Amino acid sequence: MKSIFRNCIYQGKNLYRDKSFLFWTLIYPIIMAIFFYTAFNGMINIQLENIDIGISSQNPIAFILEEIEIVNVHKISEEEINEKLENEEIQGFIDDDFNLLVKKSGVNQTIIKEILDQIKQMESLSVPIEKFDFTVEYISETNQKADVVIIIFYSLIAMVSAYGIFPGIVTVILIQANLTNLGKRINITPLRKNEFLLAGVIVSLILNLLSNGILLIFIKYILKINLFTELKYSTVLIIMGNLFGVALGMFIGASNKQNENTKTIIGIMITLVLSALSGMMSPNIKISIDQNIPILGRINPISIITNNLYRINLLGSTKSVGEGIIILSIYCVALISISYVFLRRKTYDSI
Repeated sequence: MKSIFRNCIYQGKNLYRDKSFLFWTLIYPIIMAIFFYTAFNGMINIQLENIDIGISSQNPIAFILEEIEIVNVHKISEEEINEKLENEEIQGFIDDDFNLLVKKSGVNQTIIKEILDQIKQMESLSVPIEKFDFTVEYISETNQKADVVIIIFYSLIAMVSAYGIFPGIVTVILIQANLTNLGKRINITPLRKNEFLLAGVIVSLILNLLSNGILLIFIKYILKINLFTELKYSTVLIIMGNLFGVALGMFIGASNKQNENTKTIIGIMITLVLSALSGMMSPNIKISIDQNIPILGRINPISIITNNLYRINLLGSTKSVGEGIIILSIYCVALISISYVFLRRKTYDSI
């Protein structure tokens, strides 16, 4: 235990002397947040308005929809469906078999889907529709401002969470004798690699979480954007994102013989691609992937964090949080285990 604690102190000092670590985990995320705020400031303060839903006059769930305050029900004929969707007089049409028809994706369409999913779930559980709890408010309890641009900020937070990749790379490089002088010294000492790696994971996780905290404080108190209405699950997701980043960094650091700069560039490219696919560059990319390659959104770690932050803070839905945490946990265990195998087998003819 003393050995792990001592290693934590040494590695912590080493990381905060690393200028590239300070830039990528502290300065760069704040620059990105300022950039997004400047670019989208006029678009993120849109209040959610009433949702117009079209149904037929015989729709069996008409009386349920009419009880929901945020929903305006329009009973229309089949011939009017396309016209009213095109003119945006309704945001979605629910047919008598509970199928949803929309013309575009957006927050209102997502909320309609959430409502419809809840009704379908009740039906599958054979719960009498009469017992539906109409006091449930899908959005008003959170008092959150909703817009697809918010996806960009959640994606930014997810990407920064994964920036544990940088201390993860540094941790592994420190014990590779062919890359650093410190690695040469460590390899001729009786230091246990598993204890050194465990200390590296602990330090990387703590320092990156501190960096995340600084960014979140900056967004909330300087940019005045309140992204979180639910803290418990949001915190767990961010911690898991940090742990995934550290694990991925250790894997990149241990799986090849490139120098530190090349490993760092590989890490940056991976996080940028995963973040772009989760909607950070444009929400339309995420929407397109969700529509055409939904499995990609379910396995992309940045998308897992982004989607769940969006759902639990804007929609009040936690139904996919458990699945997301399990997938992230599998990634972490697999990446750290493989990294340890790589390092354990590594030997040197000479140092």
